[in-house]
Amino acid sequence: MYQMKKSIEHAFVIGLVVIFGIITYQRNFIWKNELTLWSDTVMKSPEKGRPLNNLGIAYLAEGNPDRAIVEINKALATGPTPYRHVALGNAYLHKGWINPAITQYRKALSLKPDYAEVYVLIGNAYAGRGLMDNAIAEYKKTIELRPSYLEAYVNLASAYGSKGFFRAAIKELEKALQIDPNNPDVHFNLGVTYNLIGQTEKALSEYGKVLSVRPDDHEALRNLNIIQKRISR
Repeated sequence: MYQMKKSIEHAFVIGLVVIFGIITYQRNFIWKNELTLWSDTVMKSPEKGRPLNNLGIAYLAEGNPDRAIVEINKALATGPTPYRHVALGNAYLHKGWINPAITQYRKALSLKPDYAEVYVLIGNAYAGRGLMDNAIAEYKKTIELRPSYLEAYVNLASAYGSKGFFRAAIKELEKALQIDPNNPDVHFNLGVTYNLIGQTEKALSEYGKVLSVRPDDHEALRNLNIIQKRISR
């Protein structure tokens, strides 16, 4: 009798191990990435807007803007939020639909006027069409609302640089360094800009700062070597 009970208990424990093993496997699959996570969540709660929006964002991250647009529109159908309009705008922008993207960003701002980051997105959309003056105006709006937003200064500098306003670009990049003094991308952009206006020593210094933070930056090293060879000749 004792032996029979022992066998039954042993079988029960083995059964639990198998069940928990399956659950663990399923959980690991679901959490493998954002797409599988939110697909599972939407399957369980198909009427909720947040999982639908996040699923759309996950599809966009996977390079599938068409499916992203479908899911984000489903999310918007449950109720508009600024974040859902931004997500849809990003999906449109990914497809090169500049005007529809800007329309969505404007809708986001109508719901949340202090959503500073959205002005950068609008600026990026204008920049994609070559409308740099419009882009500059939008980047400045972000800075007015959120003076510590580094990306706004970097993108504003890029817009100035594209128009040949290199000293204005340098001024914005220097402001960016006040926010993040060791940012290698900002130092790289300064190196490029200084080189364009013939200030090679400053360009070398900036590329050196990039390499001190990011030693494997091959582009910074290549640019530095080009300047050094030019100086040596």
